[in-house]
Amino acid sequence: MLAKERLLFVLNRLHIQPSVSIKALSEELGVSISTIQRDLRILEEQGKIQRERGGALNKELTDTLSNLTERPVGEKELINLPAKQLVCAKAAELIKNGDCIFIDSGTTPAHLVPLLANKEIKVVTNSVYALDKLVKEYRGEVYVLGGQFNAKYDMNMGPITLEEISKFRFDHAFLGVSGIDLDSGEIFSADFAIGAIKQLVMKRSNHTYVLSDDSKYSIKALCTWANLTEFDLVFVNSFPANRKKPKNIVVCET
Repeated sequence: MLAKERLLFVLNRLHIQPSVSIKALSEELGVSISTIQRDLRILEEQGKIQRERGGALNKELTDTLSNLTERPVGEKELINLPAKQLVCAKAAELIKNGDCIFIDSGTTPAHLVPLLANKEIKVVTNSVYALDKLVKEYRGEVYVLGGQFNAKYDMNMGPITLEEISKFRFDHAFLGVSGIDLDSGEIFSADFAIGAIKQLVMKRSNHTYVLSDDSKYSIKALCTWANLTEFDLVFVNSFPANRKKPKNIVVCET
């Protein structure tokens, strides 16, 4: 295979998946690791990929992630605030006295907290951001999942968090997203460890819901952890008029 053909092969592969490894490319193309390393260096110099230890990442994806995740959680709270409040108000109607609910990390699920004041329920969360609101605004039963604290996402995560999730059974789980691909239905997270938490919560829940505003459409973050079809309901503030709306998508209107 010619050098130009190899470069095109790598770019095509990165359009299909978010990352590639040097070892896998070497075996697949039948060339040496040093040849693949040289090819990746050329593509990076052309601004088409981002090299990482052992491989390369889709450049568009890394640019999206940079814009999406580098802001502190506190700054994100005010972004699309009316839309977040709208979807949470609709989703909160599902919560009944006696329920055990899971509130995910991120700013959108945290907007459920002010709506829980008059409900007698059990709340479970790994979000320190949501916990701060719960302490101030909710007087009911709250369980905080332990684990390694991540200041960037203002949440606890890792093996300990997963172990503690497995001890609970949730009536309802309200989950946030980093991105939604309306073409494939894939739902994305900016971190594999966060995606693993969401996947386990889904397994431990009787009903699962997505809370999202329309700014997340067509954003493809680092990893996919679920598909739109897997949720009971997906609460959004709007949906493109030129697309057929899936039955489980709830457009929340004022």
